[in-house]
Amino acid sequence: MSQPNNASTQVLARAPEVSLRQLSPLLVWAVVFCDIGTSIYYVPGILYGQIGDAAPLFVFAALFGFVLLAWKYIEICWRNPEGGGVVSVAKAAFNPRWGLIGGLLICVDYFLTSAISSVSGIAYLGSVMPYVDQHKVLIAVLALVILAVLNIVGIRESALISLFMAIGALIVDAVIIGVALVRMGPDEWHTLSSVFEHHRELSGRELLIGFAGSWLAFSGLESISQLSPAMKLPIRNTAGKGMWLVVVTVLTTSPILTLLSIALLPEAIKADSTEQERFISELAGLWGIDTLKYATVATASSLLLFAANTAIIGSYHVFLALADEHFMPDVVNWRNRRFGTPHLAIVVATVLPIGVIFFTGGELEALGELYAFGLLGAFVLSSLGIDLIRWRERERGLKFVLGVLTTLMVVVAWFTNLIAKEKSTVFGAIMVGVGLVIAIGTQQKWFTDWLYDTPLVKRRAHRAIAQSESELESVTGEVFSLAQAVALTKGLYPSHTLLGMRSANDSLLQEAILREKGLGGNTIYALYIEERTGLFVRASDIDSPENSGALRPLLEAAKKAERQGMQLIPIWTVSYNAVEGMVRAAEALGVDAVMVGATQRTAVYHLIRGHVVNGLAKRLPAHIRLVLCG
Repeated sequence: MSQPNNASTQVLARAPEVSLRQLSPLLVWAVVFCDIGTSIYYVPGILYGQIGDAAPLFVFAALFGFVLLAWKYIEICWRNPEGGGVVSVAKAAFNPRWGLIGGLLICVDYFLTSAISSVSGIAYLGSVMPYVDQHKVLIAVLALVILAVLNIVGIRESALISLFMAIGALIVDAVIIGVALVRMGPDEWHTLSSVFEHHRELSGRELLIGFAGSWLAFSGLESISQLSPAMKLPIRNTAGKGMWLVVVTVLTTSPILTLLSIALLPEAIKADSTEQERFISELAGLWGIDTLKYATVATASSLLLFAANTAIIGSYHVFLALADEHFMPDVVNWRNRRFGTPHLAIVVATVLPIGVIFFTGGELEALGELYAFGLLGAFVLSSLGIDLIRWRERERGLKFVLGVLTTLMVVVAWFTNLIAKEKSTVFGAIMVGVGLVIAIGTQQKWFTDWLYDTPLVKRRAHRAIAQSESELESVTGEVFSLAQAVALTKGLYPSHTLLGMRSANDSLLQEAILREKGLGGNTIYALYIEERTGLFVRASDIDSPENSGALRPLLEAAKKAERQGMQLIPIWTVSYNAVEGMVRAAEALGVDAVMVGATQRTAVYHLIRGHVVNGLAKRLPAHIRLVLCG
């Protein structure tokens, strides 16, 4: 988003900006708890399937790291008031490419959140509705399709709805814990205490795997960093209070419910893979209180489907952000004509989780293993990024030391998962790798030539370019759009020569002047192409000539030409590719030669970005000569 150019505009802009900041600490807690609080519904079963009865021990062990990481996420919020989370942190700490990687990691996290939340939500419904349990995968997919349709129509998540759902879930969790503590006898208390002795039976490898897997209990923590644009000012205060409410409620529910469910549920239930998906509703019904079980199913299924919807919204917003950075095809920004929503981005954000569900067969343990890659990868990048920023700002005290300790904990957890969970590593690496290829290929125009050969895309591109130029014609009267230049020069200022300019080049200008004078002409066209590296161009994406840097070299060239009795017409246009823009301009202006300067760029640059000279040699019509100077 471009910044206002004058103080009065900035003052006027503050009012709507402030009016959008409606999230109080309580509402921040509600939104985050509706995300992180869903983990308790599927994590106990997943951890039990991986490490057995020792699962609660590792959840308690990871609590310290969770609190330290939560502290860092408060800082991420106030350091990035515009939002962005791991993307913004990685860009600030490293460079935009690392921001891209952070965005891809969080997308993998969102895809798995959508998949695991929808499957788990349907599994909880299945505990009281056997028909649903028999068709869990298909119903979970149908639920995601419905959520996608609702998002295309324009559904908006409300913080107030989150508040009611979070309070409801918290009350039900508290009642389950209270009933369990009241109903437990001496045998249950002994079983409960014996859980903490299971670590003696575990090898070092199993201890690491248990510690790494337990971080799944705190997935959703990163969602607070996306809320900072809507937080009441000052953000540091709002984020801090909201996060500590999250920490307190998570500490008093997640580890205790994990402990109670694994310690108290019968072995027959825990060994049943179907029942592992809904330990908490089974715990609620353990003492025959049907009302409590139904309440648990209602809150769990609604909260989980709500979390799936949040993940869809989060992932397509990351797509839009990456497209704005030209790391993704701008097609993801296309808006539905009726509803104004980015329907293609929503479809992609839904289709990928559906594919994951079919790939895993809806098995919660498999989904949990795949989940770890993106979740812990995003945690690592966020935590390490804050450490580097603190180091540059010379914060070297206890705060920095604790931050480094946090990073070491999540690094150990992530690398343990990379080694121990091969399917997760392969899946995550493929997803991020494909994302990188798409992103870099989009930015560097690897796909544009064949894509723009399709009639539909070519028509849309030409309409967008025409719209961009028409909107920019009112911005400046010193540089002409291509359309203006064609209308102006026909019969009035004819020329044989089109000069391609990216920066000041006196030798190239001099060669063009000599050539045109030799042909008896007194006019030269000088073209600056604003090159968009995305697959599509939009009027809203195009800078004005003043902002893009085109104005100065064109006007300087015009003055130098005028001193030699030559009229230079400065022209500005946009294109997905410099070669396409040059060929289009040459044909429209009716010249018989295009002159460009010899490039000093490396062979590697040409390999990645394409060689303009070679492209012009191939694509210029036969009657238009290519003249290379220098």
